[in-house]
Amino acid sequence: MVSLVAACGEKPKLSNFTQNKLPDLTIGAHRFYLNSCHSLTGVFNHDGTIKTKVILTFPTSPLSVCTDKQSQLNFDGTHLTVKICRTAFGAGGCGVEKYRTKDFENWQEYIGITWHDNEQYEAWRQLGSNSSKADDITKVVPVH
Repeated sequence: MVSLVAACGEKPKLSNFTQNKLPDLTIGAHRFYLNSCHSLTGVFNHDGTIKTKVILTFPTSPLSVCTDKQSQLNFDGTHLTVKICRTAFGAGGCGVEKYRTKDFENWQEYIGITWHDNEQYEAWRQLGSNSSKADDITKVVPVH
């Protein structure tokens, strides 16, 4: 059981982590690397100046493991969204956590679905907030 907690808590050395792995997502000249249940690293190229930075450290979840196969990064033209899949020790299934940002610095966490005028919306709040209210909602567009 100790190895499960240690595996999620290890911090990679940024240079080794980004040099020995293909990016999980590329947006223009910027590359992003998902480190399981620990963090999201960005490698930013600003006019030839390369900067590597951990842009999101995921909240801890004791006694859980991440499933890299179901974790993913997406960019919809506005938001960079990261989904991680955690399975609690001794449980089955995947508890999906979603986070998103527009600027790679200010993050929101997904808190559920809400309804307005019979239309479905995703509810988001600032990461780290203790409020039960959404700071932002995004209309869910049905896929046909």
